[in-house]
Amino acid sequence: MDIKQLKYFKTIVDEGGISKAAQVLHMAQPPLSQQLQRLEKELGTTLIKRYTQQWELTETGKVLYSHAVQMLQESKIIKQEIQEMEEGLRGTLSIGIAYTCVSYLIKHLNAFREVYPNIFIKVWQGDSSHLEELLIEQKIEFSLMLLPQRLENYHVTCLPEEPFVLVVPLIWKERFSKNTVNLKDIIDYPFLMLGHMKGYSVYENMLSNFHKHQFSPNIVMECKDISTLLSLVASGVGISIVPKSGIQASFKH
Repeated sequence: MDIKQLKYFKTIVDEGGISKAAQVLHMAQPPLSQQLQRLEKELGTTLIKRYTQQWELTETGKVLYSHAVQMLQESKIIKQEIQEMEEGLRGTLSIGIAYTCVSYLIKHLNAFREVYPNIFIKVWQGDSSHLEELLIEQKIEFSLMLLPQRLENYHVTCLPEEPFVLVVPLIWKERFSKNTVNLKDIIDYPFLMLGHMKGYSVYENMLSNFHKHQFSPNIVMECKDISTLLSLVASGVGISIVPKSGIQASFKH
């Protein structure tokens, strides 16, 4: 017994006879009648009692019909889901998000969900070096992260250039009332540095900018997690320079 036989049987019942069912199925009556006979022989039961002018569904026929309806519907759903998965309309999308790039995900997530409502999204979060490991291990399909130094193994699309901003404790707000701050103005404050990540140059670039102007920041702490870093700044531990997109609304800069 296969799906095709169940389809034939259900159509015979729905149409009230082999003649009309054959028309619906676009096949001759004898082959359809033979399929019904083979199905009855395989199951060892009479599914339809035939009379001269009418026919009657037996109790076993009613049971099979009920199951046929369910199985054909499930088969249709399976085919549709597989087709949608092949077309990228269904399935699981694993995304890596660096702490500095969360705002980019939020900005486009609703639009993506409207176009692909059947895609389940799994978000992995961490620093960019960890996300690169997940890409290599193929645990995620793509990642929003800092640009790695080696690009030959990736298809890369660059996001708009990200400005860096100074974040200070709210209690020090009056000391930084200007819209712009010079590096010289912050070298005496305890500085919380975004931690070094293997294969990424943000840490080195930041130090290079200080040294280029012959300044040395008063680094008292390093932290790779920008949310933790911002919490430390908010508590008055020190100041920091971070990507603007990584700042939550509760922090002032």
